[in-house]
Amino acid sequence: MVSDAPRATRARMLLVDDHELVAEALRHALDKEPDLEVVGHATTVQAGVRAARELHPDVVLMDFQLPDGRGTEATTLIKQERPSTTVVMLTSQADGAVLAAALEAGCSGFVAKSANFNELASAIRSVLAGEVRVPSSLLEQLAAYLRPRPAAIGSDLTPRELEVLQLLAEGKSTVAIMQELVVSIHTVRNHIRNILTKLNAQSRLEAVTVAARQGLISPGAPGGRGGR
Repeated sequence: MVSDAPRATRARMLLVDDHELVAEALRHALDKEPDLEVVGHATTVQAGVRAARELHPDVVLMDFQLPDGRGTEATTLIKQERPSTTVVMLTSQADGAVLAAALEAGCSGFVAKSANFNELASAIRSVLAGEVRVPSSLLEQLAAYLRPRPAAIGSDLTPRELEVLQLLAEGKSTVAIMQELVVSIHTVRNHIRNILTKLNAQSRLEAVTVAARQGLISPGAPGGRGGR
């Protein structure tokens, strides 16, 4: 379970990218951050899985295309062994198909390589805090690649659950939702658990995507509430 308390130590990060210059630049930039620390670098699927096993990172920054396979394969294997490790997919192929594959593999975030470093660092911190972090512009594309669901799915969501869903779509953390709705952390977590169950979703990201496709929310639109 991701804690909502501030981190007392630097988050341990593993880079999995076969481009040495990219990895070195990322290491150099990330190590300057007071709350982030790169503890290892791997260049292949197998090496990435092995490094995650040995180094116990909090976050894996994963490239999509690797010499011996795809980052989604490495993500699946890492999550099987270390469910608590979060994975952020970093790729130049920013489209719905890649995002869907990353989601199904267990990624907690998705960042395009065209993003700047501040966006990347923010995404890393967001997933560490349990937030949904993907480009809102890709949610509609993503919906086309997810498994079909009954048309009536989500019809039993309460108004408060829809409100929580919209805040998740806006990238709000559990703590931020608690503060905005003036309720307890326990209440917010219960709402999120109920949302995942009612939408047959495995993660917050999948729940947001399903809700957007069903017209239940307005993805990435602060203050908006979609209708059916």
